[in-house]
Amino acid sequence: MTDQRLGELLRVALPPAEDAAPHRDLWPALVERLDEGSHWSLLDVGLGLAALLALAIFPEWLVPLVYHM
Repeated sequence: MTDQRLGELLRVALPPAEDAAPHRDLWPALVERLDEGSHWSLLDVGLGLAALLALAIFPEWLVPLVYHM
């Protein structure tokens, strides 16, 4: 199979998108979400406390944890 044949097959299988632009302006929605601020869920707080507890019990895990960040 040549590159030209592969290109033809791709053009047939994946026709170009007609309208790639969004139907509305997305910037106001982004600004609104940023203005809401971040809310911490119970899952976020629980995972943070679990990580702190694990590091308090096993302080030797701190070096590999920092290494992998």
